[in-house]
Amino acid sequence: MTSPFTLTAPREALLATIETALAPVERKNTIPVLANLLFDAGPDGVLRVSGTDLDVMTSVTSVLDHSGMPEQGITLPAALLHDILRKLPAKADVTLKANTHGLASLTCGRSRFNLQTLPGEDWPRLEEKTEPPACFTVPAKKFAALLAAVSFAISTEETRYYLNGVYLHCAGEQLIAVATDGHRLARAVYSVGDGATGMPGVIIPRKTIALLASALKAADSQADLAVSVSENRICFQTGAVRIASKLIDGTFPDYERVIPPANPNRWRFDVAALLAATERVSIISSERGRAVKMTWGQEIVDLSVSNPDAGDGQDAVDVTADDDGEVTIGFNAKYLADMLAHITGSATVNLGTGGDPARFEPVHRDDDEIALTFVLMPMRV
Repeated sequence: MTSPFTLTAPREALLATIETALAPVERKNTIPVLANLLFDAGPDGVLRVSGTDLDVMTSVTSVLDHSGMPEQGITLPAALLHDILRKLPAKADVTLKANTHGLASLTCGRSRFNLQTLPGEDWPRLEEKTEPPACFTVPAKKFAALLAAVSFAISTEETRYYLNGVYLHCAGEQLIAVATDGHRLARAVYSVGDGATGMPGVIIPRKTIALLASALKAADSQADLAVSVSENRICFQTGAVRIASKLIDGTFPDYERVIPPANPNRWRFDVAALLAATERVSIISSERGRAVKMTWGQEIVDLSVSNPDAGDGQDAVDVTADDDGEVTIGFNAKYLADMLAHITGSATVNLGTGGDPARFEPVHRDDDEIALTFVLMPMRV
């Protein structure tokens, strides 16, 4: 370090930067530098703070006043720095100085802390060294909605690792996000024009999806999200926040084969009413995955749950049938409720027999920009 690094900032501004950057950092690490945050110079010399777990990296640029930044930056203990800042007085100024002996001092009023540092050159970078083949921009809130519509269906079964994320790909001018755990499937489609043409189909890990969702939630309502994709990396940039992530190295299944075609057995229903009825009858269940039995008739769908140890529950919801058929089918009550919670207004369900997958779709409205399709596998009842 050729000159001491000095940073002076309001406690709230520095804390907000640290909280965003440390999101991917694991508290327990066998590699010491991974428990640290990297402070280095970002674009135009502004301060950049980054955290990583080797699979995903979050970087935040800030205009906080600093000087003497070494070329490779310095690293400071993430959790310790965050805990100290949280306990400091509100609206106070914080000064951070790093010397040439592997120590950094943090002062605020009469409070003073000395923290161990590690060299910035030991900190791993996840950025691509070459220009990615696909780059496009999408409204941040639209991309957030795209991910939120499907992420509930991401598998948590580690043996099928290729299902532990969201499959993002393009078909013409449409950007498509898909997630499935083998029992349910969610697909969301949004038109992005020709900007994403040539983008390879990629599987974004579950942790990256959660970090991105948090960043997009905090973004301005009019903000854009810049996306760059290669075969093994994906990067997202919105405002001062950049997230770079490795991708899941696997082949996502041919999900289109799972989505049943439209057929005459179709019903229209009010989503809020069916969700409320599902939650009511499932109270009787003592098991997380107990089935709710549904009999779809001409004007009513009857719902029932039976629990040999507690009793049973029944409810009914008005529906409109497109045909004169009747279908009895069972669904995992939690999966059904989770899916319905991601739809507003009215929706339709297409059913084959009681043993066929069911296709749910929101009724299209003129202001809908994202097309949703959900598939639920039936349960024996």
